Amino acid sequence: MGRWQAVIRGALRRVASRVEHDDLFEQPGERVPQAPLASVAPVEGVPAAPVELPADGGPQPTCTVVDLPGVKAALGPGDGFRLVNHWATWCVPCVDEIPHLQALVARLGDQVRTFGVAWDLFDPRGEEDEIAEHVGNFSDGHGLSWPSLLLAASIQPADFFGAMGMKDETVPQTWFLSPDGDILAKVEGALDAASAKALGDRIVALMAAK
Repeated sequence: MGRWQAVIRGALRRVASRVEHDDLFEQPGERVPQAPLASVAPVEGVPAAPVELPADGGPQPTCTVVDLPGVKAALGPGDGFRLVNHWATWCVPCVDEIPHLQALVARLGDQVRTFGVAWDLFDPRGEEDEIAEHVGNFSDGHGLSWPSLLLAASIQPADFFGAMGMKDETVPQTWFLSPDGDILAKVEGALDAASAKALGDRIVALMAAK
């Protein structure tokens, strides 16, 4: 009897751990609709380092694993305006928004550098190199024209959220960054046709004002 009680207790602990972990991530239909384009303060604690991304026009790996300093550098002061999509392949709203994100990227063209920040290893379903390959294949299969930075397995979610000054700790999110690394506009939640157009209008206006 003692053996079966131990097995049952272990199963209950795994279920409880899984439920606690899943609270970090948005589930389909959970997010309350909100005004998406409120101006926010710059990301605090980001060092003044150049963006660690391939130069425009050169070959771009679909997925590159980065540590915490690497993603800080990519989101800090860098080369021009950037559109950053926080996402994961297991996130249903992230996948649903892809056509609207593609339309936005096409509208902005070469004026804005786009890249993703993939959170797949916050809910690991394999080894780091396997997940990196999976994110790359997934991106190619869905026709994404931009690369993604995969947050390394060594990064703890709480450390990442703290370093980025993030109050909303769910995906998807889309940020528009200035050359100085300031967040000029953001959408917290999945883009749809209306919010993608509104974000595009805001970005065009912000770049014109610069």
